[in-house]
Amino acid sequence: MSIKRVTEAELAWVNRQYEQIGFMPSKLKNEIIAIVMSQGHYAGVGRLVMLNAHEAEMGGIYILDAFRGQSLAHELVSFLVEESKRQNLKTVYCIPFEELQHFYEKFGFHAFDASASNANPRILEKYHWCLKTYDKNVLLLKLTHDG
Repeated sequence: MSIKRVTEAELAWVNRQYEQIGFMPSKLKNEIIAIVMSQGHYAGVGRLVMLNAHEAEMGGIYILDAFRGQSLAHELVSFLVEESKRQNLKTVYCIPFEELQHFYEKFGFHAFDASASNANPRILEKYHWCLKTYDKNVLLLKLTHDG
């Protein structure tokens, strides 16, 4: 298992995966995108979308069916959390499906009230889009880095 940052040449592969599962496409301009590899094969993808200099959204976490059950999602989220620290981000939001709440809590994410006055407007817009778009319920989670 290894994790690498996506290059321009790999972006088409990333967006094919996202298109298949109904996720928004990625672009490198304001994103840090990571691919998790297993035995030399692309096994999954995830991203940090920069909202501003201090906030990002972690999302697009997807492990291909053939590679599930290998703890690759855990490795990928760990990598992105560490990357958010390297980028000196203060806040990382996440909008996972409800059944993934406990998974994300292991990394320090906690439920965040969408009506809070300090909520990033871009993340609120995406959260409400997800609530309308997906058949499954989604949550708004937040990770805060001190310092």
